Amino acid sequence: MQARPLTLAIRAAAVLAVIALLAGTLLWLRPLQPMQGEYLVFGTRARIELRTRDRDDADAALQDIGRLFVHDHRTWHPWEPSELTRLNDALARGQSYRVPPDLADLVRRAKTGYAQTDGLFNAAAGRLIGAWGFHTSRYPVQTPAPSDDTLKAWLVAHPGMDDVRIADDGTINATNPAVALDINGLSEGYASAQVSQLLARHGIHDALVYLGGFVMALGHDNHGRPWHVGVGKPGGLLGSIDLADGEALASSGDYQRHRVEAADLGHIVDTRTGRPQRASAAASVLSDAPVFADIAATALMVAGPEGFARLAGHMQLNCAVLVGHDGRIYITPGMLARLHADLPAGSLSLIPRASLDCRRGAAGPEPAAVLPAGL
Repeated sequence: MQARPLTLAIRAAAVLAVIALLAGTLLWLRPLQPMQGEYLVFGTRARIELRTRDRDDADAALQDIGRLFVHDHRTWHPWEPSELTRLNDALARGQSYRVPPDLADLVRRAKTGYAQTDGLFNAAAGRLIGAWGFHTSRYPVQTPAPSDDTLKAWLVAHPGMDDVRIADDGTINATNPAVALDINGLSEGYASAQVSQLLARHGIHDALVYLGGFVMALGHDNHGRPWHVGVGKPGGLLGSIDLADGEALASSGDYQRHRVEAADLGHIVDTRTGRPQRASAAASVLSDAPVFADIAATALMVAGPEGFARLAGHMQLNCAVLVGHDGRIYITPGMLARLHADLPAGSLSLIPRASLDCRRGAAGPEPAAVLPAGL
């Protein structure tokens, strides 16, 4: 006599399962809806464009991203009070300082970037960058330029990331008291990687992350196509490019952040000379490794036209472009194949590379970024 209640229970469970399946299917069939969040971080604007079927999940993700940016700003900022400025104060006194895990990871990656670029990317040059007045969000810079004696003293000390030591627990010290860390050259790529991880936690896989001169694509736009973004140059756009899932376009330039004396005295300083580099106006690197791309774009600005081929070979940059202050365009075949632009042949210099593949390749996938506790 117990068979009938059991059968009814099984039927009820089956009906509930079908209802749940139908509800899930209907949710999946709902069109992707656009949402957007805007933030101010590191003195620049960040914008996140989402495509989502669940606005509640998207709202929660955007709130978490806002909390992330507050943490990053308070932890990494190179001149406003932060964990980084407290670290630099300790290093100037010859002391050690323990930093949060995300900042320790950034400094480790800055050391890697220093080695990858043969010192062209030098995050230990914070004092030099500050001396030129580039620790500011107000451009053009109108403060006095450093004296020749100041520059000579810095070049004699010549701090580099090889002078920086990091313990497993995040305690940092330096063998050179002239070291002052400035991680702006990789912070946009790193923060974008953090954002992509947060979005994945919330089940959001289609988004475009704009952070200063950096853009990273996740999934597709709401029409199922690759994200389409512009590639900048002085005075406008060089062209446009389609970004596949996980690809990042890191761009650097001196045409917006420069000293008042001249437009080519930009904020990217060549630590080999102690002065702002003056050969490069803009550079862009396309890669599936966001931090690597960010470092490479900065290093390419310093390398300039003369050092482009050597840096491309050393870092395996297959997809990169550089615009000189004379208007000439230096580009790899891989980037030329991806760029939508009508470039005058007479202004092009092709930088030979054996591969058109924009992926990081043999170096393997980039490690995950570290998210702060509580996110």
